[in-house]
Amino acid sequence: MNLKYLILMIAATIEINVTESRQNDKRRWKNDKNYSHYVNICDIQDRVSKVHCYCESIKIKSATKADCWVFNGGIAEDDPFWSNFYSQPKIEKLSFNVRADGGLTYIPAKVIIRLERLQYLHIQYAKIFSIPSFAFTNSTTLREVILPKNKITKLETMSFAHLIMLSNVSLVENQITELKRDVFYVLPNLQRLYLSKNTISVLHDGCFKHLNNLIKLDLDNNLLTVVIRENFQGLSNLISLDMRSNKLKMIGDLAFAELWSLEELYLDGNEIEFISDRGFGGLAGLRKLSLADNKLATLDEGVLDEIVKLNVLDLRNNYLETLRQEAVQNVLENMKTHYALISLDGNRLTCDCRLSWLHKLRNETRSKRLKASLSRLNCIMDSKTKINLGILKVEKIETPLSINTIKKDYDDLDENLDEDNNYDETMQDQETETDESKIEYRRKLLEIPKDMLPCPNRLSYEASYAPPTQDEVKYYKTSSSFKSLVPINWIVLIILAKIL
Repeated sequence: MNLKYLILMIAATIEINVTESRQNDKRRWKNDKNYSHYVNICDIQDRVSKVHCYCESIKIKSATKADCWVFNGGIAEDDPFWSNFYSQPKIEKLSFNVRADGGLTYIPAKVIIRLERLQYLHIQYAKIFSIPSFAFTNSTTLREVILPKNKITKLETMSFAHLIMLSNVSLVENQITELKRDVFYVLPNLQRLYLSKNTISVLHDGCFKHLNNLIKLDLDNNLLTVVIRENFQGLSNLISLDMRSNKLKMIGDLAFAELWSLEELYLDGNEIEFISDRGFGGLAGLRKLSLADNKLATLDEGVLDEIVKLNVLDLRNNYLETLRQEAVQNVLENMKTHYALISLDGNRLTCDCRLSWLHKLRNETRSKRLKASLSRLNCIMDSKTKINLGILKVEKIETPLSINTIKKDYDDLDENLDEDNNYDETMQDQETETDESKIEYRRKLLEIPKDMLPCPNRLSYEASYAPPTQDEVKYYKTSSSFKSLVPINWIVLIILAKIL
């Protein structure tokens, strides 16, 4: 406890000193009526000057926007040049572009102090390794601080503090490794915080606890491997959270439960293999959930049960073999609205009756983009489905000898049977993997009639490496597909029937 009070006292002392320094500078400025000895920063004639600024007006005390470039080996923090900004006290938008490595290694606080109307500060290509406490001098006017590509690695306690008008902070494309507590402190109007393309691997508990009015948080392209509830304390008004392209492997119970107002959650491009039943617990207002480009092999029942308003679900490019209706039952009615979407492209979906509910959804939804998504959805056909559809090409995979013999007979007759059945080759999607002998046959799911989608307990014998049942043999004997087979296939099926 004593250490806590000591830290607070030190922080208060620093704040008082910064405030007094700012007030002293303002007094000197107000008492100095002669601007003639200051160089007009918008009209610098000295070619060897370390800083050149370009403004919309070069008239003294008239510019509101300055785009400055740092040249010639950089400029020291205590360089007298900074006082020349007194010549343009009305600047509202100020940017620094650094042309020389190491040309700017700090936040130019002396400029921020002198510009009482400054609202927008943009610095890029500098070499600012660390942002110190109260780096922005408690400015009461700053609204946006944009600091991309500055090699920032560390944010000190209260780096961003007591900036009552600040609404937007961007620290994109730096080298920040962790977020500690109290880095963002007393920022009552901060609404957007961008931290993408850093190397953040640790979020300390409560690192956002003072950002009660934040509505968008971008943590895209970092190195986070785990998230827990305590990471997001204080973000009760957050609407959008972007955690794409991190290293997340699982989502544990109530990981996002502090985000009561969240409407959009982006988790694409991680390595997620498992989601706990209550992984999205507490997200009653969530409308969009994006899980594309992960490693999900299944979406269990119950995972979406607490997301009662969900109407956009992106599951592209995972390892899903099916998506049962029970897994989305709680949000199924939401998927019939105008703006709904379920994306399943790029999975290894099997053409069976577990997906038959998508036929009904396509007919009942009012969403044009959902209809389009379902219409182009492909699935992998098993051998029985291929036979039923008059497609006798089969996958070349290692199977027991007797089944290989049957497949060889099919392969020998491929050419003639394809011509007889008039199969549209445009509907066939072949993917050659590292083993070129394996071929997958895909077809658009919704072009397969529902009653021709086999159920898992009646899948073809090739899939289970077991002989056909009596019912299956009878089915083949009575089906129209069977009648179109050539005599050698009659013989094969009769032999199988006798065996049984």
